[in-house]
Amino acid sequence: MNDFVLVGGAGFLGTATAGALLAAGARVTAVDRHPPAEANTAAGLDWIRADLLTADPPELPPGIVVVLLGASHPRPRHPWTLPLDNAVSTARLLPRLAGRQVVLTSSVEVYGAAPGPLTEDTTPDLPWSAGELDSWCALVRDLAREPCPPWRAAPLARAMADADPTHRWTYAMAKLAQERLVADAIPPDRLTVLRLANVFGAGQHRVATRLVRRARQGLPLPVTADTVRSFLPADTLARILLRGIGPGVWNVGGEPVPLTDLATWIRDLCGSSAPLLTMPRPASDSSGLVVTDKLTAAGHRVEPLRPALAKLVAEVGDDRAPLFRPPLPVVVPPPPARPETVVARQQEALVSGEVKHGNRWTRELTERLGKELQLDDDHRVLVTASGTAALRIMVAATVGPARPGDVAVLPSYTFPATAEILVQLGYTLRFVDVDAATWTIDPVAVAAAIERGGVRLVLCVDTFGNPCDYPALRAVCDPAGVALLADSAAALGSLHQGRPVAQQALSHSYSMSFAKVVSAGGAGGALVLPADAAEAVLAAPAGWTRSELMNELHAVVAVDQLAELDTLVRCRAEVAEVYAAAASALPVEVQQVRPGDRHCWVHWVARFARRDRVATRLAALGVQTKPYFAAIHTGPLGGGGRLPVTERLDAEALALPMSSEITVEQAERVVAALRRCLD
Repeated sequence: MNDFVLVGGAGFLGTATAGALLAAGARVTAVDRHPPAEANTAAGLDWIRADLLTADPPELPPGIVVVLLGASHPRPRHPWTLPLDNAVSTARLLPRLAGRQVVLTSSVEVYGAAPGPLTEDTTPDLPWSAGELDSWCALVRDLAREPCPPWRAAPLARAMADADPTHRWTYAMAKLAQERLVADAIPPDRLTVLRLANVFGAGQHRVATRLVRRARQGLPLPVTADTVRSFLPADTLARILLRGIGPGVWNVGGEPVPLTDLATWIRDLCGSSAPLLTMPRPASDSSGLVVTDKLTAAGHRVEPLRPALAKLVAEVGDDRAPLFRPPLPVVVPPPPARPETVVARQQEALVSGEVKHGNRWTRELTERLGKELQLDDDHRVLVTASGTAALRIMVAATVGPARPGDVAVLPSYTFPATAEILVQLGYTLRFVDVDAATWTIDPVAVAAAIERGGVRLVLCVDTFGNPCDYPALRAVCDPAGVALLADSAAALGSLHQGRPVAQQALSHSYSMSFAKVVSAGGAGGALVLPADAAEAVLAAPAGWTRSELMNELHAVVAVDQLAELDTLVRCRAEVAEVYAAAASALPVEVQQVRPGDRHCWVHWVARFARRDRVATRLAALGVQTKPYFAAIHTGPLGGGGRLPVTERLDAEALALPMSSEITVEQAERVVAALRRCLD
C-alpha cells in the first residue's frame, strides 16, 4: 500500500514525513487544522482541514493512517494542555480508525524515570500507575463522544497534570495514555506504535536545532551534565513507512550520546567558539539509554548522528524558509488559565441575569486590583468597559472638562486614544517630545510647555509598560499647580521603584485589551482615583460612567488573568531578555528602563534604520511585526512643530512578537529571523 493519511500532517514531523513520502511517489493526505507547507501542497499533498477537539472527525481516505497528534512543546506554560492535545484529541479520532491499519507515533519519554536499558518491554516509571492511566482513559473515551473544547475537557486534562507536581512527566503520561487509547480500539495485528527518540531537522526547533542556532551566534550552549539522549533525523519515519514495519511497539532512535558530546559536535561543525553551559541533572529524569535492537533486527537503520548533524548545520545555515508556520503574531493574547471556571462563571451570570456592573465578579475584580496595586485607604479602583473609557472618566473625575483656553500637555508618541479623549473633553493639545532613551514623556519638555501658560493638566504615558520618570514630572507639575495624570494603559504589572504603578500621579488609567498583560476577554480597563473623586464621578449627574463600567462577563475573564499576573509578567520578561541580549550585537536601538523600575513588556519595540525592509523580510520568515506608534502631532490632531525623538520613532520603531504565551525557544527563533534580515 502506497497511500498514507497523516493525522497531524502540518506539524514539523508531519511536514518532513509528507515531503519524503511524496518524493518517493506515495499518495499522501494531511489532516490538520493548520494548512500544510506550500511545497508539499505543490508536490501533490491533499489536505483535509479538521480540528478534532471542536468538530466531528472527518472521514479518512484510503491508506495507512499515521497518527502524529500531539503538542510540539513538551513543557508548555499550561501543562494540562498536554493531555488535551495528545490524548483527548486522539480519543476524538478513534471512531475513524476502526478497521484501518494504524501507525501511532509516540515517544521514548513514556518510560519515565525507569532505569536503563530501556527496551520495548520496560515498565514505565511515572506518577500514575497503569491502572490509574486506564481509569483516566476510560473517562476520556466517554468525554470524547462529544466535542471537547478546552473549557469542557480541561478538568479531566488537569487531573493528569496535577498528578505530576513537577510537570516533568506530564508529557510522558499523555503520550502513554495516547498509546493505551489507540491500543484499546485497534486490534494488535493492525497497530504499530513507534516510540520515537528526539526527532530533529531544519524545520524543528528543539534541542539540536536550538544548539545550532546558538552556536552560530556564539551564545553559550546549555546542556544537562551526565545525561544521554537518543536522536532521530526527521526523514527516518518516512523511510520506515515506505519500507514497511510490522505491528507491535518499536523503539526508534540512534545510539544514545551524552548531551555534552552533542553540543561539542555541533559547536565544531559550526566553527564556533561558543562555551558549553552545563547544568545539573534533575533528580528525576529519563535514563536516556534507549535500546533499538528490535528495530535493527527488522532491517531498519537510523543514520549515524554526526553526519546527520552536519546536514542539519548546513540546512539551518542555508534555509530561507519561514521559521514559523503559521506565522507568529505580533500579539498573542493569553488564554484563560482555567477555561472551565471562566465558562461556568459566565454562564451563571447569563442564566441569573446578573451581568451588569456591580455584581459578584466586578466587585471581586475591583477588590483584587486594589490589593494588587497596593492602594492606600485614600484611593479607589473603578473597572471600566475599555481603556479609553478609563482615560475619559479619569480626566472628568479629577480635573473635569476643559474651560475656555485650557491646555493639556501630552506626548505625541502614544496610542491615539490618549489625545482623542482630551479633544472630546474640550482641551487644546500641546504635544511634547519623549526621552530619547526610555521613550516616555520628557520632563524637561514638559517644563517648557508649562512655561508657555494655559496648562491645566499633564497626561503622561507609561510607554509599552515602561514607567515614566514620576519624581521629575511631579517636580515640574506640583509647583505650577498642574495636575499630573497617567495613561498607564500598558503598566498593569510594571513597578516604579519597587511599587506598582498606581499612586505616583494624581490618577492612573489602565487597559485590559487583548494585547495587554492582563486581558478582560479582549476589552476592559480600570482606573485608580482619589476616593473622593471616585465617589463624586459615580454620583455625577453628567453620567460619566453610564454604560462605561465593566460588565460581569469581562470581569470573570479578568479575575482569571489577574491571578496569574506574576507569571504573565515573568514570561514576558524572559522573552524581552532574549531580544535584548541579541539586540546588543545588532544595529538596532532599544527602549531603556530606568534603574529601579520594572517594565512589564506589553510590547517589545526597537528602532531599525530600514524598518519597512526589515518588516517585509521578517514577514517572509513567518514573523509578524507592527510599527508602534505613529506620531500624533503630524496628523489631524497635531498642530505642527518638530519633535525630533518622536519623529525618529515614528519612522523607525517596530514591534516584535511579544506575549506571555511566547516561549524562550520561539524568541530565539525570532532572533534568528532578525539576524537573517539584518545580514
